[in-house]
Amino acid sequence: MLLEIIAADLKDVHDLNQTAADRIELCGEMDKDGLTPEYELIREAVQVSEVPVNVMIRPHDDTFSYTDEEVGQMIEDINFVKELGANGIVTGIITDDHMIDTASLARLVDAAGEMEITFHKAFDEIGDQMAALEVLSKFPQIRTVLTSGGPASSADNIEQLKQLVIRGKELGITVMPGGGINMENVLEIVDTAAPEAIHFGTGVRVDGSFGSRISGEKIAELKRILGD
Repeated sequence: MLLEIIAADLKDVHDLNQTAADRIELCGEMDKDGLTPEYELIREAVQVSEVPVNVMIRPHDDTFSYTDEEVGQMIEDINFVKELGANGIVTGIITDDHMIDTASLARLVDAAGEMEITFHKAFDEIGDQMAALEVLSKFPQIRTVLTSGGPASSADNIEQLKQLVIRGKELGITVMPGGGINMENVLEIVDTAAPEAIHFGTGVRVDGSFGSRISGEKIAELKRILGD
């Protein structure tokens, strides 16, 4: 199972390279649930990491619906990430009525070129998630959807996650549970939903917050629990 973990600074990147993490999601401003990192952090992280780095592309935390100007900024950010040779990007864009903004998403996908794309938790604001998976499957570069299965945490939406994982496999999309997952609830989520990938943020931190450091011990225990 692929284990993706959030890095919020360069120390996190270094620390995760000493663990069994399979992929890093690089984010800025975790107090705002993750925005596009500063360019210098992106540059340094991609240079030093042997673990694949996917970079968050999210200009603000007001909404997941963006103006043409904001989409232009996102494209500029994607081009920068692509030039550095990062593994991929993490992004998402929906309309004001909470559907996939296919026109704007197509522009972002085109800018990404051959990079992997994860559609992030903007997905959780969509009412008909099964229909949204169908839409996303039309974009071959979108290989992963990060979701809690709806509002609240992954642990609150396990049955929905199970159905999303099943449908995602049929469509060629990896549905990756994330949000509120910790050492206490991960086994139930994995046993029920049977995902191919899982995403951790504070759940592998020493004190369970982004104010504390990555815990190599928790990651090692997580790998043991997951049987990897």
